[in-house]
Amino acid sequence: MSYSLAFSQAIMAVLYVADKLQQGIYDFVPTKQLSEDLSIAGPTAVKILQSLNRVGLIETREGTKGGIRLAVPASDITILDIFNAIENERPLFRSDLQVRATGEKPARARQEISKLLASAEEAMKDKLKELTVKDLLDKLNS
Repeated sequence: MSYSLAFSQAIMAVLYVADKLQQGIYDFVPTKQLSEDLSIAGPTAVKILQSLNRVGLIETREGTKGGIRLAVPASDITILDIFNAIENERPLFRSDLQVRATGEKPARARQEISKLLASAEEAMKDKLKELTVKDLLDKLNS
């Protein structure tokens, strides 16, 4: 099992919008432009943007001058924020093992495997929490 491609696409979309802001483009970025420039299918882009909007990372406006823009500064958006918006508490690893063996050792093995995988996922989330969209933009522009 793995997280969806939408997570990577969402990071790219937020970076794209943040970069437009940094370039002095303060209007809303048209969704169609974002979709075409990033090669994200329109319906997929809409779903990603809805998820980001739902948690308040972006704001949207309809109409001819509509589109999307960041709702908060890039320095306040962590990659974990984007992750949480897209993956919505879905675990990376499944550990609901169904084994026929009974006894203390198989039960402990399941517990240890679950703890190991939960720990690995938590470490990943801690790493994503350390990096903001602004940090990534700074890396791109250096």
